[in-house]
Amino acid sequence: MDFELTEEQKMLKANARDFLEKEIIPIADEYDRKGPLSREEAIGFIKKLMPFGYLTGLLPEGLGGAWLDNKTDGILVEELSRAWAGLAGVVISGRGGLIALFVGTEESRKRIKDRVAAGEYIGCLAITEPNAGSDTSSMETTAVREGDTYVINGTKTWISSGSIADVVLLFATTDRSKGRLGITPIIVEKEVSPFTTRQLNKLGLKAWPTAELSFVDCRVPKENVLGGNPAQALGLSLGGVLDSSRCLMALIAVGISQAAVDAAIKYARERKQFGRPIGSFQMIQEMIVDMIAETEAMRLLTYRAFDLIDKGERCRWQSSLAKAYAPEMAVNVASKAIQIHGAMGLSDEYPVERYFRDARMMTILDGTTQINKLVVGREVIGIRAFV
Repeated sequence: MDFELTEEQKMLKANARDFLEKEIIPIADEYDRKGPLSREEAIGFIKKLMPFGYLTGLLPEGLGGAWLDNKTDGILVEELSRAWAGLAGVVISGRGGLIALFVGTEESRKRIKDRVAAGEYIGCLAITEPNAGSDTSSMETTAVREGDTYVINGTKTWISSGSIADVVLLFATTDRSKGRLGITPIIVEKEVSPFTTRQLNKLGLKAWPTAELSFVDCRVPKENVLGGNPAQALGLSLGGVLDSSRCLMALIAVGISQAAVDAAIKYARERKQFGRPIGSFQMIQEMIVDMIAETEAMRLLTYRAFDLIDKGERCRWQSSLAKAYAPEMAVNVASKAIQIHGAMGLSDEYPVERYFRDARMMTILDGTTQINKLVVGREVIGIRAFV
């Protein structure tokens, strides 16, 4: 992997950072304290970010995108996460709406294309249930064929952006006798197939809406069921989606960690005790060096996985390793940033307490640290620790 950014990537990174520091960072704390963004607020922020390649950057130019590779997209995600991790989450999960452009019916693509290009079509991914988290084989939501439709019944929980989503990539059981292979991805458009949502409150990433979705006799066209072979569709969707998603979640952690490093360095230079800046104290310097080392390791692991994705290579254990390592290190880095700030680190007058809460959230999202470690173990040892 070439670790040197291209001139285009350097320019994109600099332009994005300049905009985020002027327009987003000054208001991040205020908005984050208010709680989940409304759909209107989310779309407003997305529209401001789209000129840099956010949301639709991975789409081909013919569909309104910039056709960015994953590493370049990762640079954008890291910069936004450094500014405001909650908003980064909204943008990433909002990409679920793009899926409908690729796999939806011709009729649905015509209906939503302009809205997607304008940043006005938000999506989400719905896998987790009250009784089925990491254990997808226990999924209870069902989709039963009735003529030209599938009837969906069940509940999904902890769904990122679920309360503001226009479309859901839903995983449901279509054939219980097949166990995990009977789980099928289905496109559910809220306007066409209504469902209800309930907002869930959480420790961090407060601006990023999280919801419970309830489906009661929700009917979707049979064309919205992806793949003629459910097992193949599941493998395609969960494999590629989860590898990329875990890298993106790891990059959110990297961005949070870099923000904590930057805040700690700034405070260490400005804060004086015993007649000199605390940055001159050896133990403060040691903490900052450890923070930098952990952040750099997180970054290299994640971009290495993205590099493999760009090359079309399998990266199951590499992406899971990045997801297992990065959030845990981000918690360590944010904790050290609080320590360096002393009592002020516990106050919401400084953003480091938000960084800590957001980092702690990342150890759970898109597969817990422990589950991702088990994935790595299974891939490199060849022995499953769980079914």
